[in-house]
Amino acid sequence: MKLNHYMAYLRVAVDEYEEGRLAGSVYSQRLPEPFLFKNTADLLLRIEDLLDAQDFPRAFQRKRTFSDKTPARARGGDGEDGGEARYMDEAAVNQAKGKLCTFAVNIITRQNTSWQGYLDWLDGAERAAFNSDLELLGMITERLSQ
Repeated sequence: MKLNHYMAYLRVAVDEYEEGRLAGSVYSQRLPEPFLFKNTADLLLRIEDLLDAQDFPRAFQRKRTFSDKTPARARGGDGEDGGEARYMDEAAVNQAKGKLCTFAVNIITRQNTSWQGYLDWLDGAERAAFNSDLELLGMITERLSQ
């Protein structure tokens, strides 16, 4: 599986929000199955682990080369049975909805040990750009606190 920015977005389904704590699940075509998160820190750490494991987008502090020596799991990897790994299909990702809200996060780059990209609220609100994971959290928290 070759990752690109169009299919690598993360759809976050928020089921609970209490005193700044989020809980829910994340869906994406880059995942074999959705993962659950129980708080905001868990969400950030699990996304960062996914980005590192798939090396997409590549963290700017990582060494870059002109050869393709990217680990197999970063390129999409192989399934446990030696065949092609299975990932969620687009329809399953697009049908996912949280009890409180649902939004899409598209991380375009990872500069200065942070994330840059776009946040799309799936209720028709305008797309917002973020320049750090902290700014992304602020946007989410502000919206859910209303």
